[in-house]
Amino acid sequence: MLTARPDQLVNMLYDRLIQAMERAKSALSTGGDVGVIHDELILGQRILAELNVTLDIDRGSELAQILALLYELCTNRLIAANVPKSITELEAAEVVVKDIRDAWIAAALEVTSA
Repeated sequence: MLTARPDQLVNMLYDRLIQAMERAKSALSTGGDVGVIHDELILGQRILAELNVTLDIDRGSELAQILALLYELCTNRLIAANVPKSITELEAAEVVVKDIRDAWIAAALEVTSA
């Protein structure tokens, strides 16, 4: 039976989100299929929504509140990228997501090695 720890599952979501953004960016930069761009950006929005619902805002965690705002920002950027097919908006979201993912990996390593 294959299982993953919760931190690994979150990391998988980040990795797939980045992959979706990279696929959309590649298609945008080469004048690729608009349907692929749309589908990948919609998938990115869905992954951000899933990451958002995993946050425990009720516990009052300041980090959870900040992440919720960053997820909302990235979602809005993906929407803004999808409508006019703007690579600039997509790249702005990608930078934020990669920074969050890198911080998540570092924090997970610290916790699991403690």
